[in-house]
Amino acid sequence: MEKVNYLEEILPFWKSLLQSEKEELVQNSSIAQYDQGEIVHVKNAECTGILIVINGAFRSYIAAPSGREITLFKLYERDICMLSAACVFSNITYDINLCAIEEAKAIIIESTTFKALAQKNSAVLEFLLYITQSKLSDVMYTLEQAIFFPLDYRIAQFLYEQSLISETNDLELIHEMIANHLGSSREVVSRILKKFEKEGLVTLTRGHIKIKDSGQLLDKIKKG
Repeated sequence: MEKVNYLEEILPFWKSLLQSEKEELVQNSSIAQYDQGEIVHVKNAECTGILIVINGAFRSYIAAPSGREITLFKLYERDICMLSAACVFSNITYDINLCAIEEAKAIIIESTTFKALAQKNSAVLEFLLYITQSKLSDVMYTLEQAIFFPLDYRIAQFLYEQSLISETNDLELIHEMIANHLGSSREVVSRILKKFEKEGLVTLTRGHIKIKDSGQLLDKIKKG
């Protein structure tokens, strides 16, 4: 019943489905639990399926052969990821990885089921295109930031966003984690954070970054 209620609440096309289609969707979906750091989907793997977040958080990222990573977007409660189900689309491949960044639970809908529904029901197809375009917009924003904005700006923005999400200025973050999110190296991130500390923006301790002045950090972001 938890799964049915959640699908009914989250999927805007639910009411347009026939009873048989609703039953098919429920039968071909499952609830999965993930530990922090657990890999959900890797590039070039078979379709994982459409992921709907019940709780927790996920991170979509790409990784270079060197091991360097960059986060494309994050998924939180009620978010939906279509890019882990690239086989829904013909002749399109998304080489992305998806992992849980904290303990999380999600509904996974089999890709073939969703594809079949989209072919029969225009409301499903419309939703499919909408959610995919939304996530691709997030990817384009990330790439724009990485290409055109300096790293110190991006680190300041990342710290500020994390403080809003966690509702605290005392962040449990290691430098390597920030580097992986922003597509940089740990050494470069550490150097910029040391500069922030000298400027009085943050205090650095092992495994923690404390924002001393959110207003000053926000001013730095606005200046670009």
